[in-house]
Amino acid sequence: MISGALAVAAIGAVRSERAVFARDARLARVLALVTDTAILAVLTFVVNSVFGVDQITSGSPAPTSGGFGQFTSSTTVAWPWLTLLGIVYFTLTEAIFGASPGKLWVRLRVVRVDGMPLALRAVIVRNLLKPIDWLPILYLLGGASVLLTTSSQRLGDLVAGTTVVYRHRALEPGDTRSSGRRARQLLAIGLIAAVAFTIAFDYFGRPPLVIDGMFNTRQNFPSGVTAYTLGSPQWGLGKVTYAVTASTPSSACSGTITLQWFGLGWTAGTSSFSCLAS
Repeated sequence: MISGALAVAAIGAVRSERAVFARDARLARVLALVTDTAILAVLTFVVNSVFGVDQITSGSPAPTSGGFGQFTSSTTVAWPWLTLLGIVYFTLTEAIFGASPGKLWVRLRVVRVDGMPLALRAVIVRNLLKPIDWLPILYLLGGASVLLTTSSQRLGDLVAGTTVVYRHRALEPGDTRSSGRRARQLLAIGLIAAVAFTIAFDYFGRPPLVIDGMFNTRQNFPSGVTAYTLGSPQWGLGKVTYAVTASTPSSACSGTITLQWFGLGWTAGTSSFSCLAS
C-alpha cells in the first residue's frame, strides 16, 4: 500500500516537473512547427509536380468548343495522399530520432508526461491525430490546446500521453526515442530509394498523367471529347508519342499526342487527330 502510494506520488512529481519543462518549450515548438511546415511544403510541391494531375479549379466553358474559355488549374495529388505524407514525415522521424526535423533543429524531443519510456505506439498515435490539430486552419486547434493544457499538449499528445521538452530535459534512457545505427542506415537507404524512384517516375511514368491533365483542361484534344484511351508509347530522345483514341458525343477520333522533355518535366508538344461521325 505504501509502495503504491509512493509510486503514485513519484509519477505525480514527474508529471508536475515535465509540465514545467513543456511550458518552457512552447516558443521553440512554434519555431519547430514553422520549420517542419516549410519542409513539408517543399515535399508537397515535389509530390504534386511529379505525381499530380492538372485539375480545373475555376473557369467558364467556351460556348462553341466544349472546352473552357478561361480557367485556372492546379497540379495536385488527392488530399488523402498528402495527409498520409505528413503523417509519415512526423511519425518516421519521431520514431527514429524522438523528434521531427524541425524539433531536431531547435533541440526538442518528444517524451511521455508520466516519465515512462516513449513507446512507438505513442509516437504513432500522436501523429495519426495531427491532421485534427490543424483544424480549422493554421493549427488553431492544436495551438489552443497547447496553450490551455497543463502539460502543453495538443490533442494527439493528450491521447498518446506525450508532450515536447528541450533535449537536455530528456537524457535518461527511454525518455525519448533514439534508434540505433541500423535503423538510421535503413532510413538513409529508404530516402535514397524514394528519391531515385521519384526521378525515374518523373521521366518514365509521368507522361500519362500529363496527358490526363490535358484531357481535364480540354487542351490538345478534339473539341467535345468525353473519353480517351492511350496506346503504347514511342520513345525518342527527349520526347514520347502516344497513339490516342478518343470519343465525342457524335464522333470517334484517333490520333497522336507528343510530349517534350525540358529538363524538369514534360510539356505538351504536338497533337493530331482525325474524327469520323459515329
